[in-house]
Amino acid sequence: MTIDDKIDMYKEKLDVFIEPLDRYQFLMDQSDLGEALPDEFMIDEFKVTGCVSQVWLVPRMQNGILTFMADSDALITKGVVKVLCDIYSGRVPWEVTANTRDITDELNFGNILSMNRRNGAYNMIKKIKEYAEQCKISLTK
Repeated sequence: MTIDDKIDMYKEKLDVFIEPLDRYQFLMDQSDLGEALPDEFMIDEFKVTGCVSQVWLVPRMQNGILTFMADSDALITKGVVKVLCDIYSGRVPWEVTANTRDITDELNFGNILSMNRRNGAYNMIKKIKEYAEQCKISLTK
């Protein structure tokens, strides 16, 4: 699946829920998916600034493919960052930086997340794109 396909998939899943509490529950359920982030990555180097909760976002580049691992100390935030990692992982850096869709708007985060959490989600996406940009630079050297 492409980044756009993943965004559309999550949009369809979230659009099923009418009640904000059901959307919160969906995000909290996402927090349980995937591997736990090892403690050695829960350091300042991987912290996302501008989030109300603590969020760690760890990039990995292998064979030109970018993947992300993440964790947070808050379930909803952890669910959001896990969704973002799923959307952007398994891609070449150019695909990540070229995608300009507003995920926070398309996934309707404005209706289910507080302003602070929306800003946090924006900062997570910004960090993912910064990592991708750094990887592009290192691959072209």
